[in-house]
Amino acid sequence: MGCVAGCAGNGDGLNQNGMPITSGNSGTGPITPDLQSIEDNVFTPICSKCHIGASAPEGLQLDAAHAYNALVGVPSVEEPTFLRVDPGNPDESYMVLKIEGAPGIEGGQMPLGETPLPQATIDAIRQWITNGAPNVPGATAAAGVFAVLDTFPGDKSTVIAPVPRMVVTFSHEVDASLVNDTTVTLERIGDPDLDAATVERSVRVAIASVLAVHNPAVLLITPKAALNAGVYRLSVRGTGGGALADLNAEALGADRAVVFSVEPAQ
Repeated sequence: MGCVAGCAGNGDGLNQNGMPITSGNSGTGPITPDLQSIEDNVFTPICSKCHIGASAPEGLQLDAAHAYNALVGVPSVEEPTFLRVDPGNPDESYMVLKIEGAPGIEGGQMPLGETPLPQATIDAIRQWITNGAPNVPGATAAAGVFAVLDTFPGDKSTVIAPVPRMVVTFSHEVDASLVNDTTVTLERIGDPDLDAATVERSVRVAIASVLAVHNPAVLLITPKAALNAGVYRLSVRGTGGGALADLNAEALGADRAVVFSVEPAQ
């Protein structure tokens, strides 16, 4: 994942000693164990060269607007038994395992094919996680209206089976009492270009939906049985009685659905 997930870079973002290069609004001093410094010195100049936008590998966007909710409390796609960032537990955080090149990781050490991050940078990331992996101060207040930020899989994307989990991230923490099988649904619809009458005969798929333990702005959706090859629609309801809302009772205000395809493993 990231510089932690599987993208070969060209070394941009690191100097000849493997230290992050910073410019513009990026950090200008030694990296410190807080998310702002890590974003300025690692995620933005190094990782987000690949991990940005809808086509980011494994759905992992590491620009400043998305990194926190893409990492904290979210299971790794490569190794779903690990969280990408497990607050308070750097030794079990898959991001740390990837940047350290630990035994048993999927793929190579990150940044892939480049100089490993210096130990001082890794130590700062580990300390941030040990401290509970707090967000940038004021990030929630600056997030604006309650809205869906990202989904994995993304809309009109194709993923390879198995799909152990789907993820929806929000701009605010979600009211857990409103997460249920009426506000979060998954259907198998076959072909995304089916006519409306056929789509009405879509098959509901049993899922379990919970908020991430360490980050209640992240919704984790787990199918109760393996998803067969086909086309699926994941929906969150933001209108009507009992719609998804944040802790201040601000509803999404609009329904959101993404359609994705599942292909069998090769």
